[in-house]
Amino acid sequence: MWLEQSKDIAAALIDPTRFVPNGINNVRGHFDVYRNNVAGSLTRALGETFPIVKRLVGDDFFAAMAGVYVRDNMPVSPLLFEYGATFADFIDGFEPAGELPYLSDVARLERLWLDAYHAADAVPLKIDALAAIAEDELDDLTLTLHPAAFLFRSVYPVLSIWQAHQRTDTPDLSALSWQPEQMLIVRPVLDVAIVRLDAAAYAFVAGLAAGRSLGNVCCSLVDIADVDPPAHLAQLFQAGAVQALDRSCI
Repeated sequence: MWLEQSKDIAAALIDPTRFVPNGINNVRGHFDVYRNNVAGSLTRALGETFPIVKRLVGDDFFAAMAGVYVRDNMPVSPLLFEYGATFADFIDGFEPAGELPYLSDVARLERLWLDAYHAADAVPLKIDALAAIAEDELDDLTLTLHPAAFLFRSVYPVLSIWQAHQRTDTPDLSALSWQPEQMLIVRPVLDVAIVRLDAAAYAFVAGLAAGRSLGNVCCSLVDIADVDPPAHLAQLFQAGAVQALDRSCI
């Protein structure tokens, strides 16, 4: 009984269309004030997590879009920064945002930036660690990526959009080259970095991230143009995205 009432109260707090739950005395509209405060806090949290999405659509549109999301998505964690994990998927189905088909992928990139920022700490491995591995053992080598490392690719130039908004609040997006982009989001120490990857580098790193051996990944990409395993490995280590090497399968 108490659990069901708690769920009713929680749902009513973020949905102004619901009646005040039974047993709640809404003296002088106090419950309504609290409900507005909760909705406002969650909307502000979304705006802080997705600032570029907010700039792209404007304050009023974002507030309306966030209001719809908040009504249907109660927080599942007491940590406010975790709220909005499904916001990008919501945008995909939010018809008024259909004129900006890249908007949800911008939201996904912003969410990954936040996930990297709050991910577990780990000491990134230096590329010198490869020197300790015999050449005939390299094919069986697997890599463990840093816990704050994430791969993302989009059919839209979302990294270019993100970078443009780092320089100014109102960039001219028409000047961008509207091509697919791939990237690595990583926080090896204190700061989150977003590293642009070409298609070959992305395929290479994605294979390693899936737990496949270096030799297996190289063989699977032999027909892809511009594949350069030494250069891709160097880029991965330079970004601080490698946590460990594993030769247990040797």
